[in-house]
Amino acid sequence: MKIIRYIILFLIFLGFAFRVHARVWQWSTLIKNANENAGQARAFLWIPPTCKQIKAVIFAQNNMEEESILTDSKFRREMGKLGIAEVWASPAFNLKFLFNQGAGEQFNAMITDLADISGYNELKTVPVIPIGHSAAASAPYYFGAWNPKRTLACISVSGQWPYVRNVFAPDIWRKDQGLDFIPCLETMGEYEAAATWSDEGLNERQEHPFLPLSMLSNPAQGHFAATQEKIDYLAFYIKKAIKYRLPKRVPVGSAPDLVPVDPTKTGWLVDKWRYDRPPLAEPGPVGQYKGDVANAFWYFDEETAKVTSAYQAAHRNQKPQLIGYLQNGKMTEQRNTHQQVNLKFEPEADGITFKLHAAFYDTVAGGSPRLPVWAGMPVGSFIGHASGGIPISIDCITGPVVKIDDSTFRVNPRAGYWENPHSYELWFAATQPGDTYYKPAVQQALMVVPPRNTVGREQHINFLPISNQKQNSQGIKLSATSDAGVPVGFYVLEGPAELSGDKLNLTVIPPRSRFPVKVTLVAWQYGNSSEPKLQTAAPVTQTFFIQK
Repeated sequence: MKIIRYIILFLIFLGFAFRVHARVWQWSTLIKNANENAGQARAFLWIPPTCKQIKAVIFAQNNMEEESILTDSKFRREMGKLGIAEVWASPAFNLKFLFNQGAGEQFNAMITDLADISGYNELKTVPVIPIGHSAAASAPYYFGAWNPKRTLACISVSGQWPYVRNVFAPDIWRKDQGLDFIPCLETMGEYEAAATWSDEGLNERQEHPFLPLSMLSNPAQGHFAATQEKIDYLAFYIKKAIKYRLPKRVPVGSAPDLVPVDPTKTGWLVDKWRYDRPPLAEPGPVGQYKGDVANAFWYFDEETAKVTSAYQAAHRNQKPQLIGYLQNGKMTEQRNTHQQVNLKFEPEADGITFKLHAAFYDTVAGGSPRLPVWAGMPVGSFIGHASGGIPISIDCITGPVVKIDDSTFRVNPRAGYWENPHSYELWFAATQPGDTYYKPAVQQALMVVPPRNTVGREQHINFLPISNQKQNSQGIKLSATSDAGVPVGFYVLEGPAELSGDKLNLTVIPPRSRFPVKVTLVAWQYGNSSEPKLQTAAPVTQTFFIQK
């Protein structure tokens, strides 16, 4: 009965709200001496609107899921309660955080600049929670090895284990560098390798007994999409890290001495996740756990252990279902590639709007070896699907694109995505939540969009200046035109502001912000690859200041 109670608690904890993103970044700065994307790498800072004193900062560079996590409205609401700021570097300045190539010095310069322009001087010293996804999944551990005294916890999403070495995690640590007493979390989806991925992590727990290492296996989840369930768990984990690592009192202006976490003396153990099988032992405290310690991961306390167990118990013994993408009325081919599905950019008359559709497979498709693995059946086998009437949803994972309705999307330049081929890789996730009999399904896809239209008539934008504003101003009219007579779009590069069409609304400014606060807007026009062809216009920026 206890596990049922925690499953109910976990479902309430998750909620079932529609995913909403809050993309406001109140400040930004170009990153000096960037190893990658020199001259373009930019750091964006978000501080909770009512925050008087920052207690910690989450730090991520843009690979894929990081932005979805950091801008999730529910996640930001929880971080606001904890007094945690966010820094997102996009494009990345040193994606792997190679401290032997200056990543640490680049971080220090970046965080100092953000502290100075925001007015929140404690950013220079508060603890850091590094987080990274996939190719950036080892970067949090490298940050921790570089500056263990400042690392609150490390989070590796669809990630890697701390001491694995490969092309994304080169062997640069000294013998005296490690992550003892620093909580580390690794997440892995069922449709990735959760059932076997745990083996290496468990080996590292044995080899490094003072490493507080946790794993979250994500049933019926994949590699690319940050689900609400996973994001909510990350917020929960961060809350626990704050509780157990921050000292009760920190003198103003001082860096806190973080409380070490000794996994040999405190915490709870949970048996590793097994596909369609229950745990072999109930969770238990360190030193009292009844199961095989060699097959168990460490967690902060009883609540963390029980919430994790409830999360990992979901969708056990449910049937698989498979979904794919439709273009021109046909299922798009599956391929033996990382993304599996390549979508064609086929814009409508405006040059930027396009349609995407998805459908269930009724037989296991070939092309990618993953589908028969996910289905547990050979290619060509009949496969059913949920019939509860809940449609397949297609959502953006990353890239300069916005969702207009259930099947309509639009190329939309925005902060963090500059005009280069990598930035204009649009990633999508088609998902369906399943029902009583079928577990959720997810399928990623990649659409490559040209960063610029280079053929056709040239065009130029005229963007009228904006006068300085007072706090909380609403409905500020933006005026920009193209000499080609086509509509011009806008985005906020930096500043406490949100767009509503061609009007700008200022958002709440954190109470200790340094005034005046800068707002930078960008006017853009993508052009058109169809006749009459039109080149992409050079973007035009305007800056104004918010005054007290």
